[in-house]
Amino acid sequence: MHKGKVIYATIYLSVLFALTGCGGSLGVSARDDGKADLALFMDTGTSASAMISSIMASLYPSGGAAQGAVFTEGRAAELEKGLSKGGLEAVRAKALSPSVLSLDATAGPDLFSSMVSMGNRSMTLTLSPETMRSLYDSMDAQTRSYADLFMAPVFTGDSMSGEEYAALIAAVYGAGIAGEMSEAVMEIGLSAPKGKKAASCSVPGAKLSGRRAAFSIPLLDLLTLDRELSWEVTW
Repeated sequence: MHKGKVIYATIYLSVLFALTGCGGSLGVSARDDGKADLALFMDTGTSASAMISSIMASLYPSGGAAQGAVFTEGRAAELEKGLSKGGLEAVRAKALSPSVLSLDATAGPDLFSSMVSMGNRSMTLTLSPETMRSLYDSMDAQTRSYADLFMAPVFTGDSMSGEEYAALIAAVYGAGIAGEMSEAVMEIGLSAPKGKKAASCSVPGAKLSGRRAAFSIPLLDLLTLDRELSWEVTW
């Protein structure tokens, strides 16, 4: 594998395995200029981290700092470069620990238009099997082969409940990883532009505080997603 492919395989693997660990959080903040500020926090979890470290060791057989940690300062720097070339602005990635990464960036109105849409007094975040699949399809063949290890139904197109998927993971990789996945949630925050107050959220039970509407989604619901899901905040 060429050096460039190793770098991007590492980036995609880090994001993918973060989706199969302890979950994390995603914040999307509307701006008056039509852009949106993104804040992503990823935690791969203890069991998944051990598995990733093993894979990293195979990618970097010569050893060194790349082994033993999912996220490093070097990988965070490469992630910043890769996402900046992809159209994101003001990208800042930081390895908070060997298994935890934070990422902040700004997206223009044309970027992620299939996921984030703006109205005069509203913002909607949409996830669907198609948008999740587009992430998978954007990977090169080598990286997709690693993604296939977890057989997530949202990527494979299989119809499977969260419980069935967790049982599959437990049978293949053990109860540790399956347990972390079953308990994990993705915390989502949708925020109005600065100076505005969140008036409502389409998610029942969402917590409104100042600009922000906050709610959570079980990670297994995302990995087994078989329909379009949308969440709206108004101000």
